[in-house]
Amino acid sequence: MTTLAFEVGDAAGFLALIMVGASSTFMLVRSRVLKVTRNLAAVRAAHVTISVLAGVFMIVHVSLLFLPPTTTAVDLGYLSVGVAAVVWLTGTAFLERLRDSLFFHSTLATVLVGLIMVHAATSSLEMPSLLSQGMLATTVMIMLANAAYQYRRAFARPSLGAASG
Repeated sequence: MTTLAFEVGDAAGFLALIMVGASSTFMLVRSRVLKVTRNLAAVRAAHVTISVLAGVFMIVHVSLLFLPPTTTAVDLGYLSVGVAAVVWLTGTAFLERLRDSLFFHSTLATVLVGLIMVHAATSSLEMPSLLSQGMLATTVMIMLANAAYQYRRAFARPSLGAASG
């Protein structure tokens, strides 16, 4: 019976990762979706729905596979849960129109995906080594691409001090 719970718990964890990725990807293409639908409320509702599903799967994952933090992999899993809570809060702050909250929300979401990927790649002894290495390589590529994107975004804005000088 423990095996079934372990399998369902692992599946829930991977579904949470897939939902977080889907939610993030959805936001990357939101401008295209908005051009087609012309409905900002529907786009936001879809993003929130996908994100809520990610949270539900994460809760199921932690509930079925709860362990005291004993390994680095388990520690990363719990750190991921904490970062997920902060991502949720920054998303809520964006909906409340808090200044620069979207920047923090998207950056933290990328960190969350990275943490989840490293947690998944290192926590299972049964995962093939090649798959773990592929997950870690993908994580590094995603993090570097996001860092480059955020760097361009940060320096593309005209500075207020430069305009007055």
